[in-house]
Amino acid sequence: MILVLSGTEEGKEIVRRLHNEGLSLLTTVATEYGRKIFEQVGLETLCLQGRLDAQGFSRLIKEKGIDTVVDATHPYAIEVSQNAMDACKKTGVRYLRFEREGIPIPTHPLIHNVKTMTEAVDKSRTLGKTIFLTTGISSVARFIILKDEKELYVRILPVPEHISLCLDMGIPATHVIAMHGPFSEDLNRAMFKQCQINTMVTKDSGDVGGVLEKVNAALNEEIDTIIIERPRLDFPQKYSSIDELVNAVKIN
Repeated sequence: MILVLSGTEEGKEIVRRLHNEGLSLLTTVATEYGRKIFEQVGLETLCLQGRLDAQGFSRLIKEKGIDTVVDATHPYAIEVSQNAMDACKKTGVRYLRFEREGIPIPTHPLIHNVKTMTEAVDKSRTLGKTIFLTTGISSVARFIILKDEKELYVRILPVPEHISLCLDMGIPATHVIAMHGPFSEDLNRAMFKQCQINTMVTKDSGDVGGVLEKVNAALNEEIDTIIIERPRLDFPQKYSSIDELVNAVKIN
């Protein structure tokens, strides 16, 4: 039995490919939104919803007879990846990591690379008045300390719970853009213009995450862009090709 830790577009595709190969598998997603994505492609019976720590992963591995874990979570979801690796090591189960490749970011005076979310918040303090966050719901709580000195716009997934969290933290409803990406360069530019943005914050989420479209749109609008670098973990086996990952899974 294979367990795919999903939550990304590639994760969904990996589940579909393995299922079509006739392999026994389950997949986990953290949210109801993630589960509904699998419903749309007719694979909801394979999907388990919920967040797991290392003990939870170990328990699931034993209960379901998992012999291979495929970690296709977001490049920045390092806590989930570390928990999964720890559980696999403890239970003696094979762990395979899929991670989309990063995008070469151009060198430009308006591009500011930082290593952590804390550094991104600190850098934002020194830049323009109106900030556009494209870093997901988890980052909003970190940036909310700037709401009295900056104007914050947040672009998040259209998940009701996430929208409510933003409103509860004091983000005005008119400043919450709940849409599913990725977004074209033209659409990004239109949003930046409409909101009169002068600072944009993003992650190096790769081609699938539409990073270049965001960065190019910001540069064309002469907007300061803060890019949070990917965290680094030491993965035992890592793939950036779905074909190679699927082939590796099939090799027992």
